[in-house]
Amino acid sequence: MTSATPEGASLPGPPAVVGDGRELYAWLKRMRREAPVWIDPASGSCHVLTHADALRVLSEPGVFSSDFSSLAPPPEPGMPNFAEASLSVTDPPRHGQLRKLISQAFTPRTVAGLEPRIRAVTEELLDSVGGRTEFDLVEELSGPLPVVVIAELLGIPTSDREMFRRWAEYLLPPSDEVTAGEFLEGGYAKTRAAELNEMAAYLLAHVKDRRTTPRDDLLSRLVAAEADGERLSDTQMVNFSAFLLLAGHLTTTLFMSNALLSFDETPGTLAMMREDPSLIPGALEEVLRYRPPVSFLYRLTREDTRIGEVDVPAGRIVVTWLLSANRDERQFTDPDRFDPRRTPAGHLTFSHGIHFCLGAPLARMESSIVLQALLDRYRSITLGTPAYHQRPDIFGVTSLPVSTQPA
Repeated sequence: MTSATPEGASLPGPPAVVGDGRELYAWLKRMRREAPVWIDPASGSCHVLTHADALRVLSEPGVFSSDFSSLAPPPEPGMPNFAEASLSVTDPPRHGQLRKLISQAFTPRTVAGLEPRIRAVTEELLDSVGGRTEFDLVEELSGPLPVVVIAELLGIPTSDREMFRRWAEYLLPPSDEVTAGEFLEGGYAKTRAAELNEMAAYLLAHVKDRRTTPRDDLLSRLVAAEADGERLSDTQMVNFSAFLLLAGHLTTTLFMSNALLSFDETPGTLAMMREDPSLIPGALEEVLRYRPPVSFLYRLTREDTRIGEVDVPAGRIVVTWLLSANRDERQFTDPDRFDPRRTPAGHLTFSHGIHFCLGAPLARMESSIVLQALLDRYRSITLGTPAYHQRPDIFGVTSLPVSTQPA
């Protein structure tokens, strides 16, 4: 069984620092051309670069598993296990059972009902900027908004949002603080045991409260959800809440900031959308293709398989590059150009198949509302120098200074 294409065996790996993505995108483009399925000689992991291969990996959970429990040690006594029965790391048939239960509570109607409140919170956050014409978009708007929305969705106090942000950071530590191996082996979790237990206890208290005193919120609907005679356990509801806190907070923050970065590359885009707001949804979809918040997704081969021209043995980690699939020349015309009028059908930013992101409608709605509010408030928005995440799996900024002129 071959481990790599002959040309790919000697090619360098991805750049260590992602930054604005220029070097990384150059590497991905070269790899799509020279080694579209590349085996990293250092780790043995299989990197998938083309849209067609990525689509296949994400579409075949029977071959490409999302369950990595076989590679991780069992949780130590007293440590919360947020991976237990979590949708993102569960395979069929258990995944289908859990998704059916969660989908009963996390419905399109539930998401749509948040729209008035999202608009109100967006205006409140922009009002708090006051008369300042220069501010940090992440600090003032794109960072706090998703946290408030998730808190209100779950039915937990928005006054605790700084605590939620801190917990989210603990769930996803910066790459310069912990290696992937340390995180997988549980070493990092040990150093944050107190904080992670604090989060689990906090969420569990709210779950138990809804069992005795239901309210009009997502936690109460999760308590009531039933499918095939099964209900969600306390642990499962805590884990789903923690997942929402992490995934719904960070990715939406990145999406909003990535939108302004993308628009800045194509002068006139903001003016075009201000003139015709009906262009906003399509432009944001192009942002998702062009600058997806998540760089890649992991899978684990459950059996020997073949990807492209490369044989991949069972038990091999597969790195499915969304950044590369979304700019594959075979799928998209002139893919390295941001085109706000493009209809980027087929991008994989929200994954595909059974693991397609449940929160996609919410992320789209939040970002659309934020963009419309910015266009209404400011006749010009000039970007300062952004500070980028240094994690290899996250694509976006930690800080985005803007200078504005009121409308």
